[in-house]
Amino acid sequence: MMKILIPLVGTFGRSGGFRVLSHLANYWIKQGHEVCFLSYIVAEDPYFPTDAEILYYDNKGDVSSAKNLYQRRPMFGMFTLRFSLRKAMDKVEADIILANHCFSALPVMQSSNNARKFYYVQAYEPEYYYNKTVKDLIYKRISKNSYKLGLETIVNAEMYRNYKEIKTDKVVFPGLDLGVFKPDVEERHFGEKVVLGTIGRVEAYKGTAYIIKAFKQLRAEWGDKIELHVAFGDHALADVEGIKVIYPENDAELAKYYRSITMYICAGTVQLEAIHYPVIESMGCKIPIITTGYYPASDENAWIIPPKDSAAIRNTVVKVLNSEVIAKVKCESAYLNVKEFSWDAVGDKMLNYFRERD
Repeated sequence: MMKILIPLVGTFGRSGGFRVLSHLANYWIKQGHEVCFLSYIVAEDPYFPTDAEILYYDNKGDVSSAKNLYQRRPMFGMFTLRFSLRKAMDKVEADIILANHCFSALPVMQSSNNARKFYYVQAYEPEYYYNKTVKDLIYKRISKNSYKLGLETIVNAEMYRNYKEIKTDKVVFPGLDLGVFKPDVEERHFGEKVVLGTIGRVEAYKGTAYIIKAFKQLRAEWGDKIELHVAFGDHALADVEGIKVIYPENDAELAKYYRSITMYICAGTVQLEAIHYPVIESMGCKIPIITTGYYPASDENAWIIPPKDSAAIRNTVVKVLNSEVIAKVKCESAYLNVKEFSWDAVGDKMLNYFRERD
């Protein structure tokens, strides 16, 4: 039995990375291990439910079992939180500490806790700090340095084994709940109404702007026969004719959203060999996918388009709609491909890394 500590600079969020941490924790607990999250004391409840214990640290680095929403916010934000987190980790017993973000890597390394220290890299984060602001320049430097600290690094995609500053031989994919992200019971057919889907992130590298541009052209051509349903999109997108913004409250609702659309479009522009949750989620639901890349997407299970190309998106939507038989074949292939993302396989693989040298 191992005691596994997962420290957070700040608290729980709604991004896919937090889903991974919650599911891993739940699986490890089922295998007989103890798992504890260490969160800042001004905390939200986990959006992705976890069975793990949650401890909280305050600005002084003291640890308690209860959150305090009235704690005064630290003057220097993330920098104070990193110092407080390091002190808090010194007070928590653990066999394994799992850093999971570039901001938590240095506190984990500097902690005097005798646990083995791992760093689970879920993306190459420097590329996300692309604005020419002092804040982004500092964060980019922190994230680049995080890969050079000597922590035992585990990456979530093959592309990161030897990627810029990242060097490792350990890979653990993110998992997918195939009991939630599953296809319709009844066979799907393209109908008169075409509903395109995408996740509406505002960051430029997500490529949402190219999808919007392509949709506007399709809407001008087809009128109200085509709509774009954007999950988690900015409210302002709903002002565009034909666009609906959807806010799923949990994974079950998110899976229902995927099953409601005709096809899913991903137009990301960076790290195209990485694993992107919406792609594998759509595959689990047997939804046709147009994407710029992202493992395990290929010509056998999706339609691959070049990045930053609205015309390619528009043309490929038309191509998919004229290829229903091919779409079914690709969806079946994709559904088989996502079996490797089961939580059992993912959770066991990381546990095996934790056990090495024991």
